[in-house]
Amino acid sequence: MRRTINISIDVWNEIAKRGRFGETPDGVLRRVFKLDKKPTSDGGTLSTPFRTRTRVSQRRMSARVEKGVFRVAFADGPSYRWLLGAKSDKDIIRQVRRDAVAWAEENGATNPGQTNAVKKALTEAGYYLTK
Repeated sequence: MRRTINISIDVWNEIAKRGRFGETPDGVLRRVFKLDKKPTSDGGTLSTPFRTRTRVSQRRMSARVEKGVFRVAFADGPSYRWLLGAKSDKDIIRQVRRDAVAWAEENGATNPGQTNAVKKALTEAGYYLTK
């Protein structure tokens, strides 16, 4: 059986710090708590290891926020910057996020990997959107 919990950003960041590439939050907590088996939907366990994601991208991309400027860049050259404004201005955040994802896709970003990385960079910098 799966459960949903709400956690603070501080707890989320601690889970992220302890995570390994491709590892889910559940996987991180299982490792930290020394629960080495993956649960099945009926509450039992499987002895198979966690699967890791395979790399799809052939081009490195970075996305980061520095001093109110959001920058997305590919290692081989193209890059773009957006001004963010206040973290409380959801309309600006939504527009920048939409524009940045579209720009990344136009320049060959993989979906969902690199397009999600664009969104994650904003969230990690404190520029949140809620539904």
